[in-house]
Amino acid sequence: MILKNFFKLHQENTTPSYLIGLSFAMQFNLLIKRFFVFAGIILLPGLVSAQKNIDTLSRAVPDIRSIIDEDFDSDEIDELIMQNWETQQIFAYREVKEIPDSIWLYLVDSVHGFILPHEGKVLNGFGPRGRRFHKGVDIKLNTGDPVKAAFDGVVRIALSGRRGFGKLIVIRHYNGFETYYAHLSKILVKPGEKVKAGDLIGLGGSTGRSRGPHLHFEIRYYDQAIDPEKLICFETGTLKQECVYMTREFLKTRTRLTAKSAPGNTEVGAQESYYTVRRGDTLSKIARKFGTTIGSLARLNNIHPSKKLRVGQIIRVI
Repeated sequence: MILKNFFKLHQENTTPSYLIGLSFAMQFNLLIKRFFVFAGIILLPGLVSAQKNIDTLSRAVPDIRSIIDEDFDSDEIDELIMQNWETQQIFAYREVKEIPDSIWLYLVDSVHGFILPHEGKVLNGFGPRGRRFHKGVDIKLNTGDPVKAAFDGVVRIALSGRRGFGKLIVIRHYNGFETYYAHLSKILVKPGEKVKAGDLIGLGGSTGRSRGPHLHFEIRYYDQAIDPEKLICFETGTLKQECVYMTREFLKTRTRLTAKSAPGNTEVGAQESYYTVRRGDTLSKIARKFGTTIGSLARLNNIHPSKKLRVGQIIRVI
């Protein structure tokens, strides 16, 4: 219609050319407007319907966004479960003959954090207890109290009635450590489930070989138990260090002579002394104070010589 009018005006030649062009432009503009109105009438309901379908899908699959987010760290999870991944056998590294050592292992970083599994008094530490060796710490709690994941990781074990552990959860962490949470009254996670530090994983109890409600908490590296009090200050709820220089010697030492003895003053066959970092302290300052060297302090505490100390941090000086 527009082109027909345009040619009619041009043929009659009774109208100036600039008016003919203006008329054509106005009619073409009207055509475009009508097209978009038509497209809106036809397509808009479809777009609205599509949006409704998306909203419906989001409600039907509430974890769809979290699934997408998990893709970012799926590689880390794949590495955790690729080797020696056992969901029925508590100790997963029986076939491993050599344990990786002489390496730095970070406990926390900008992505992975730490939270106390439960805020309570340590009743028994790591070390000999009668004829048995106590391979963790016992934390006081009441039945039903919340138990949280200490570090980020993936649940490997969530079982009831295994050995003396009772109801047990084992979480494998991104640095190679595993943490054990035993004597629970209820397990709230399942194998393969990703957890963050502080996530609720179970409720405290007294199942298994237990004389009363408490949390038996262990840290293991390739099934080898590590004294949790070498890494964690349970009184302040903080880490004693953010990274560990893992050696065979580190695996052998402990902070108590026996599970019942006081922490912080003993090591197998040697006397230890600890110091609480104050404002303004540096490794150099502490080394001068105790007549030692920065390198010696770094080795004793499995930290880098240039590491910045935190106020309240507890470090070994002898």
